[in-house]
Amino acid sequence: MNSSAPDIHDIHPPYLIPQDWRVPVLIGTAVVLALLLAWFGWLWLRARQPQLTLVQRTLLKLDATRPIMEGGDARAFSVAVSDIVRGYVEERFNVRATQRTTPEFLRDCLAQVGSALQAHEQSLSEFLKFCDLAKFARWSLSGEEMQGLLASARHVVESTGVPVPTKSVVVTEAVNVPIRQS
Repeated sequence: MNSSAPDIHDIHPPYLIPQDWRVPVLIGTAVVLALLLAWFGWLWLRARQPQLTLVQRTLLKLDATRPIMEGGDARAFSVAVSDIVRGYVEERFNVRATQRTTPEFLRDCLAQVGSALQAHEQSLSEFLKFCDLAKFARWSLSGEEMQGLLASARHVVESTGVPVPTKSVVVTEAVNVPIRQS
């Protein structure tokens, strides 16, 4: 070794990386495009999935009340089931059902001539009155009675989900129109 040469060398000056604006712009553009592609893909997949009908959504909500029923809380169960059915009736028939008492609802909404609810008045009336007994008269319902209440709610929803056939009026003048032959 050469003793005259210093064994410590001076540091090199810092190496400056050239500031090229294109690289961050390209990375940012790639990230934005990837996010847009993912968003449009999600929208496309969501559009392809069949949307649940009002009846299907309501039946799922009714099925979700089973834990309350199994817990044995008749009042909470009847409140939940009644609220679900009233909300369904409100949305399906475009009437105000959730902020009315049962007698008000039955008197005002079902008494309208030509109402689509008239065909289901009996089953809806029985269901709501039975719910009221559990909610307000504090009837203690057995598991079997709560099953019946749930079945009654399902019946109301399923029967009102099918459009009521209306009587069609046939105009005879429209039927006897001669066909022009060319």
